[in-house]
Amino acid sequence: MAKIVCVEDEPGIREDIVEALEMQGHKIIEAENGREGLEAILRERPDLTISDITMPMMDGLGLLGEIRAHHPEFADMPFLFLSALADRKDQIFGRELGADEYLTKPVDFELMHVVVKAKLRQVQRMQVQKDRQLLKMYGALANMPILEEEIKQQHQLAGRRLHIICVAADDMDLTEMTDMIKSSGHALYCMNSGRKFIEAVDILAPDLLLITFNTEDLQAPMVMKTLLEQGSIPYQKILLMPPSLPDFPAMGTLPTFDQHIRIPVDCQALKQQIDLLSQQLKDTEDLLEAG
Repeated sequence: MAKIVCVEDEPGIREDIVEALEMQGHKIIEAENGREGLEAILRERPDLTISDITMPMMDGLGLLGEIRAHHPEFADMPFLFLSALADRKDQIFGRELGADEYLTKPVDFELMHVVVKAKLRQVQRMQVQKDRQLLKMYGALANMPILEEEIKQQHQLAGRRLHIICVAADDMDLTEMTDMIKSSGHALYCMNSGRKFIEAVDILAPDLLLITFNTEDLQAPMVMKTLLEQGSIPYQKILLMPPSLPDFPAMGTLPTFDQHIRIPVDCQALKQQIDLLSQQLKDTEDLLEAG
């Protein structure tokens, strides 16, 4: 699931795009022109933007130019142009301005879904690479005596950055929770398949797993059972229970889960738990390093 800004001045087309994307589990913020789109992007900090080109107030080219020129914090945000301008030179011009993709009207919704998924995966891979580079840089800086005291002070101010994996069915709206985690500075990776998580768990190396009772292919207890059969599970595991699932006697003591939380998630309470885990891991690593 992702947060997407859709900028389109034709209500009928915008409604169709919003409906199609919401059916894929995304949260959509609508805007009628480039000016409203810019305000929405700065306010909502979306994962991706889809914008028409020809619009009143501010057109799509002006919106893209403003974002790329004056808001570098959105440099990695995919920006997709959607326009009736199908001429090859128009598409080339749009890409030269910095658009990540150029979709034409009438909208091919199947193609749009493929492009959106591909761009979101690309951003995720870029974030993973950045995380690795930051770790390498941190390791290099930690060996510089002049920065040693500064690094210690930084450690005292905050816990370790966590790698958090969220495995959730597409029909679960966890936008508020994922936004909270991202804003807290932790690395968050989302997927909908319990089976794919099992296959990739060694690569993902999570500190914390948040998993809904039903994923797209496996129920969470089966995911944990399979992982236990493969070996130990050295990370925290929180089961997210949908509001429609009734309580059952063993819910509070489900094996392999450290805790269960009802959806909608109490984000403030979850943040406190994440901060505590972050600090605990930092303290453990500091002890190991001192030893």
